[in-house]
Amino acid sequence: MRALASIALALVLTAEATETCPHEAPSGWDYPFECCSGADCAQLDPKAVKANASGFIVTVVPGQHPIWSRDRRHPLVLEIAYRKARLSPDGKWHLCINDAGDLLCFFAPAGGS
Repeated sequence: MRALASIALALVLTAEATETCPHEAPSGWDYPFECCSGADCAQLDPKAVKANASGFIVTVVPGQHPIWSRDRRHPLVLEIAYRKARLSPDGKWHLCINDAGDLLCFFAPAGGS
């Protein structure tokens, strides 16, 4: 009986963890758990990303990311060092931010193209 209760509890916790981070990229891969914080991950238009000598400059226009809604007055501009970028599983740009606009995760295609 105790074993059954333990299994039931594990299933509930697993389901809750899954519900906490349901984010899936348009191409079908799941954003990592540590990047999730609501509806904070989204694929970016390649025009929003510029590379420079030290990393990427990402400009999110209000309404072009679920967290950075049309209600925002100004674009969000993030400077992201190359070392903070993760390899994008689908070859597209993706950005995860919190409500304050702080970087959680950034995914870049191989070669930054």
